[in-house]
Amino acid sequence: MRLLEIIIEDTSAADINHLLGNHELIEHWTYQSENGQQVIKALMQDEHAKDFLNALEKKSIHRVVIYPVEGTLPKIDDITQKKEEKIRIGKFVAISKEELYNDIDMPVSFSVNFILMVILSSFVAGIGILRNNIPVIIGAMVIAPFLGPNMSMAFGTTLGDLRIIRKSILTGVAATVIALIISMIWGFTARDLGTIAYDPDIGYQDIILALVCGFAGAISAISGQGSTLVGVMVAAALLPPLMRGGLLLGGSEYGYALNSFLIFGANIICLNIAGIITFYLSGIRPGRWWDKEQAKRKTKNAFIVWTIALLVLIAAIIVIRQLK
Repeated sequence: MRLLEIIIEDTSAADINHLLGNHELIEHWTYQSENGQQVIKALMQDEHAKDFLNALEKKSIHRVVIYPVEGTLPKIDDITQKKEEKIRIGKFVAISKEELYNDIDMPVSFSVNFILMVILSSFVAGIGILRNNIPVIIGAMVIAPFLGPNMSMAFGTTLGDLRIIRKSILTGVAATVIALIISMIWGFTARDLGTIAYDPDIGYQDIILALVCGFAGAISAISGQGSTLVGVMVAAALLPPLMRGGLLLGGSEYGYALNSFLIFGANIICLNIAGIITFYLSGIRPGRWWDKEQAKRKTKNAFIVWTIALLVLIAAIIVIRQLK
């Protein structure tokens, strides 16, 4: 459930009350404030909150504050269970676009904490790779902040929001460069890289795995569920091949390094393709119609670019296999 606190001017009261009557609410209350404003509190189920907020975005309001509700006393019967409804695409979203902004966009910031988490996870992953210690590598996945930039990129692309896209590119490139520099210096100074468990030759199953990670990451985000485990899975698809590629590049093992970088690139491409598809099918759109058309065009162009990149990478896989 969600509790929406809607602050409006008195002149907008009739319009908002009409909107409340056209949506499924559990309850709502209206309070008069001292400065010519009204505060309306509306309690509703998660799936109805998304549609209501999309409609409310087009109205004249001062602010909407969204509160997640764990429960109420007395218990509210789930009215939606009494109705037989067909499940259709776009109805699996549990949280609103505004909440996704907070969950996906806000944590992706180029801050000191973000840089420290990248550095720490890179060192832990490097130790695990050099010692061929799987538990240590898994520990690096837990703290690696690689889910955020990729999901934020797909989210911003679906909305056509250049600010989110630029922010995601900055943090994603920064995380990649930091991990790559650490691994290359480590590989250059290491005495023996023979203990590294090399990445297997890139195959189509790697592309399928990356797509699955992307779908899982996007679905966990839009459903409002905890994304820690999904973040581990995404980090597992990105950080180990990136660190291995840097270690091997620093140690002049160019052939093996190229294979690791191909796996890393395939994972980045597939994560974004899966994220864009999931966010688009879930009904994530800007509020204003002219923004919707612009976002649709940008989403289409981004999807084409990522798809072409994936096709080029698949062609590279075929060529590499023919040369061996």
